[in-house]
Amino acid sequence: MDRDKLRTVVEAIPPGRWMSYADVCVAAGGFADEARSVNQRLMALEVAGAHRVLRADGRVAPTALGDPERARALLEDEGLAFDERDRASQDARLRLAQEAAV
Repeated sequence: MDRDKLRTVVEAIPPGRWMSYADVCVAAGGFADEARSVNQRLMALEVAGAHRVLRADGRVAPTALGDPERARALLEDEGLAFDERDRASQDARLRLAQEAAV
């Protein structure tokens, strides 16, 4: 997966919206199974908006950017709602078709 494309995709996620790790991988020219390495890449590259990348079910990953509580706080500050199971709204999720123009 191309680092520059990864950065471009993640930085294009608007405040209050989110994408899954797998969708980000595919949108950045990689494969969905590379999702496990995205968090580490985002931390290493210090990508703006990286807190907007979540698990497919909308939960903040336990290792999200090395500080999952901070990642969730940033999302909540942007107005992203979480349900009683700690899942972000699927209505706020950007899908691959929506990111094709990135």
